[in-house]
Amino acid sequence: MKKRLFVLLVITFVFAACTAPKETTGVWVNKEKIQGKSFNKLFIVVMTADPEARATVENDLAAVATSRGHPVVKSIDVIPTNMKDPKMPTKDEVVAKVKESGCDGVIVATVLKKEEAVSFTPGSTAYATAPYASYAGTYTGYYSYWYPSVSTPDYYDKEKTYIMRSNLYDVATEEIMWSVQSKIFSPETLKRFSKAYTSTLVKQLEKAKLIKK
Repeated sequence: MKKRLFVLLVITFVFAACTAPKETTGVWVNKEKIQGKSFNKLFIVVMTADPEARATVENDLAAVATSRGHPVVKSIDVIPTNMKDPKMPTKDEVVAKVKESGCDGVIVATVLKKEEAVSFTPGSTAYATAPYASYAGTYTGYYSYWYPSVSTPDYYDKEKTYIMRSNLYDVATEEIMWSVQSKIFSPETLKRFSKAYTSTLVKQLEKAKLIKK
């Protein structure tokens, strides 16, 4: 009886943890560096070699943010995709455009395969594991680490499932301030997923008081 009750409690906890946050599985906050931080203008870049996925998420995120009074700059507007040879913008291109944009925050959203997901602690603002080794302390380090894999055309496969990880960085220090990870989605559901995910993302940033009007 006790064993059955324990199993039911575990199932209830897992179900609640998985369904409570819409389209996301967890949030990480840099508690040491984030105190008093708030960003006025965000640069948005989606790390994927698939031009449709990049445009979908950047456009949806920008639409939600601007509708709520938050100015943004999309990477696709300042680093357009070459449709004859679609490639993700390089780190140097992103860094240069971020400096030109006048943005004080950078959102780097990365489309990752399901098996690359980082385990979050449910209901907590901390990771269960350390996802940001030395390569990911800054947005340039994070970009350099993932670029070789996610920039390849065959990375975004219609037969696989993916997660979206969105990191918020301080432009002045390049340090990560905040991160959120999505539920699993498939390329076929990207447009529906993107609208829900980006709406939740902006609301979470507002709740954390990391973006201001």
